[in-house]
Amino acid sequence: MTISFSGLASGLDTAAWVDAFVSVKQEKVTKLQTELQDIKAKKSTLLDTRSVFTSLRSSLEKITDKKFGGTFDLFGKNTALSTNEDIFTAVAGTGALRQNYSVAVQQLATCTKAVSKNSASSIADDTTKLKNIGIKEGTLSVFVDGVKTTVNIEKDDTIGDLRADLAAAGVNAVIDEQGILTMAAQNPENEIHIGATTDTTNLVSLTGLEKKTDGSYASTNSLYKATLSSKLTAEDSGFNGQITEGTFTIGNAVFNITESTTLSSLISKINDSSEAQANAYWDDTTGKLIITSKNEGASYINIEAGTSNFTDIMGLTESSWDSEGNLVSSKMFTEAQEIGKNALFSINGTSMTSTSNTVSEDVSRITGVTLTLKKVTTEEDEPANLEVTQDTSELVEAVKNFIDSYNNLVDKVNEVTASGADFQRESSLKSFKNSLRNYAMGSNTNDGIYTALSQIGITGNKAEGASITDDNGHLVFNEETFLKAMQENPESVEAILGDENGVLNQMENTVELALQAVTGFFDIKQSTFDSDITKMEQKITKQKDKISVYKTQMEKKFSNMELLISKMQDGYSSFLS
Repeated sequence: MTISFSGLASGLDTAAWVDAFVSVKQEKVTKLQTELQDIKAKKSTLLDTRSVFTSLRSSLEKITDKKFGGTFDLFGKNTALSTNEDIFTAVAGTGALRQNYSVAVQQLATCTKAVSKNSASSIADDTTKLKNIGIKEGTLSVFVDGVKTTVNIEKDDTIGDLRADLAAAGVNAVIDEQGILTMAAQNPENEIHIGATTDTTNLVSLTGLEKKTDGSYASTNSLYKATLSSKLTAEDSGFNGQITEGTFTIGNAVFNITESTTLSSLISKINDSSEAQANAYWDDTTGKLIITSKNEGASYINIEAGTSNFTDIMGLTESSWDSEGNLVSSKMFTEAQEIGKNALFSINGTSMTSTSNTVSEDVSRITGVTLTLKKVTTEEDEPANLEVTQDTSELVEAVKNFIDSYNNLVDKVNEVTASGADFQRESSLKSFKNSLRNYAMGSNTNDGIYTALSQIGITGNKAEGASITDDNGHLVFNEETFLKAMQENPESVEAILGDENGVLNQMENTVELALQAVTGFFDIKQSTFDSDITKMEQKITKQKDKISVYKTQMEKKFSNMELLISKMQDGYSSFLS
């Protein structure tokens, strides 16, 4: 590290002199830095201006992209109106025929339901745990000739435990071969009453226990051993047979049963499978498996046995296997399936049939329209008509967005080309704006009867009688006029706005010229700014390096001067001595 002491010999503040000389040189750097910031500011203005051109292009494309068809075609959007949505609803797509239709529904489509032929579960017995059939622990009140006994149902109690507790209270309980639980007084002369508002178990409500005319009680629901939590292949699963591990098929889905598979987990897999095309449900009150098709119509649910006998035990198939467990033969119990119905309806008096309440165009013959049948038509219903018309909502929003984007561009160009602004001498921007203005306000040759935007509700905003200086170049939109033009001649509106020779395509071409990659105005201008910034930064760096060298040289010169003065002072002192 070099340490310098200013003016030790001369008594002059040489460091201040060096700073003064350097500051003169620094003025050039400051000027260059100011010029650099000016270039960067202009580039920022350029990018902001570019963004409004980009926004206008996007808003134009929303309308002119109709040439790609489908969802891009705002002119092809349709809406379907049902005059009675209790009977049917409708959705119209691109290409729908804009007509009116009368619709009547004679029959709704329903889904096929397969139900176990007989109960698949064994009847509950004394060994069955109460919790397994859904009875919760708690208290049960039993009254014999008004004398109350509280029966406590514990967590792991069985039906046998319950029967014993009831017997101790003077009540006999029996489950018959249909699974019906009956309770009667041990002494026929006694009157019993089961249950009180203070009970905490759900036994009475779960079993549907009701008092009979003879004074006894009987459940309205049968009690079965098998439950959702039952492991299918366990010996104590509670089903009417030993279920084996292996596979079976519902719909196009193959399911596999292992030693850990529960009835609940299997039902979840069936319901989650799109290929099964069905929902499964276990009915505790009947001990039956119910499978309902997800598809409407008069078709069977495909149920096939595999290497497991599950569908046989459920009473849905009848099969045989060889000694090695291979399926030899199988048939589906068609009588166990309640076949769904097809939808019957008419359009303009013509009778039609659909396997689903969602009626596609290939069935209804109404191009581009999907019907959803909701209710059978009755004599009390108002006539249900389908009205297919053009949907102008998205188009109107797109036109509004175009006008907003156009006005933003006009404002931006006016701002950046104003006197004293960054691009006051940039004639290209003014030319782009004027070209767009000419297209918007001028006459246009297309295949329609409308030849100017003003004829369809898009006009300049200068008030009548005002001077030209009052015109800020904005466009305004009269939605009422536009919708009237769309109603009277939609093809001509489409031609002037969206066709290849239409106004908006011509405007889009102009905007595209400005935004074109490499050769467009903005890319060329930005490239020039980027080059100028790089050059300016290099100049500043070079100038700073020169100043650094200059400062070092000046400091060395003053240091040498101080040394000479010091030597002279030493010589003079020697001379005097």
